[in-house]
Amino acid sequence: MNILVVCHYGMYRDLSSSFVHAQAKAYAALGHRVRVVVPIAIGKENWGGKRMSSPLQKREIDGVELFLLRYLSLSKYGEKRFNTASALRAVRSHLNALLDGFAPDVIHAHTLGFDSEIGAWLKGRLHVPLVVTTHGETVCEAWGRNPVLLKTLANKADAVVSVSSMLQKQLLETHVNIKTPIILNGFHVESAHFQKDKLPLSIVQAGYLVARKKADVTIRALASLRKRHPGVTLDIVGSGSELSRFQALCNELDVTDAVRFHGFLPNSQTLQIMSASRFFVMPSVQEGFGIVYLEAMASGCVTIGTEGEGIADLIISGENGFLVPPDDPDAIVQTIEWCLGHPDKASAIAERGRRDALNLTWEKNAKQYTALFQEFSGY
Repeated sequence: MNILVVCHYGMYRDLSSSFVHAQAKAYAALGHRVRVVVPIAIGKENWGGKRMSSPLQKREIDGVELFLLRYLSLSKYGEKRFNTASALRAVRSHLNALLDGFAPDVIHAHTLGFDSEIGAWLKGRLHVPLVVTTHGETVCEAWGRNPVLLKTLANKADAVVSVSSMLQKQLLETHVNIKTPIILNGFHVESAHFQKDKLPLSIVQAGYLVARKKADVTIRALASLRKRHPGVTLDIVGSGSELSRFQALCNELDVTDAVRFHGFLPNSQTLQIMSASRFFVMPSVQEGFGIVYLEAMASGCVTIGTEGEGIADLIISGENGFLVPPDDPDAIVQTIEWCLGHPDKASAIAERGRRDALNLTWEKNAKQYTALFQEFSGY
């Protein structure tokens, strides 16, 4: 099967940790031919660190054919219309080169909006089925909550895959007229680090430092825990617009010596920190699924997520991890203290979490997707 993937550069920037590239590699490993179109704005650094380059660059990595396509972007000012229209113009201009020697059987676009609009245009031009994956980018965020817009975007595809039942529920509430299966993400199983001997009072959170990731809730939980467990520490990995606010909160709560802000780290270094940590906490909201939870579980962390979010499809609270209410640092404190008081039970929960996470391979994910593709392509 020839699979044409459309994915914006934000999800393809770091090939070592890009879940879209991991999935594309899995398609190729199953014997399919995979070509990926990656639109990148003029002025953004490409894989080689260059901000200006030829309009179309071709590479083959890990058995995947990559086409990096430059287009003019107005950044956030062009998000609603201009950027997508500009990327479509670039696709039209270079279509012969993008399809040279390649006849797609199916188009797989990532995200409803920018990528799916390109995919929909290609579907109309090439007369092949379009499958879109929503990762929560439009279903969860404010502009994506416009049900008319969401329904319009979704109905241009033959199927929209949700990475969690939470996203599927929100999608179905718009009364879309297409197939809406759930396929859980995989993760880089081979990259997982596991260290049996962990620091008992160590907590880690990893992700962009934006408001919805709720690192402030984790910091408040750390401050409460420290009153009874003075050796507790918190490692925060990631960068983002809320860094200064979180640092100020640490000063306010007098926990600066217990909290380490690492900034952005390569995925391999993040996994090493996880492997040494006893607890992973990320009480985020509007979370489509959250691959970082899988990485933490595979690293043997006692993993604490948020009730009602995408990760609830995998974590069964008290069995292979824990789920707590949003914006509730006391619930995080109570969970960690229960684990400290019941170390054998907590270890068993972490081990079940590790087992369940390691079952979510990209090979398994790719087989589910290709079975879906075959339903529409007649391949």
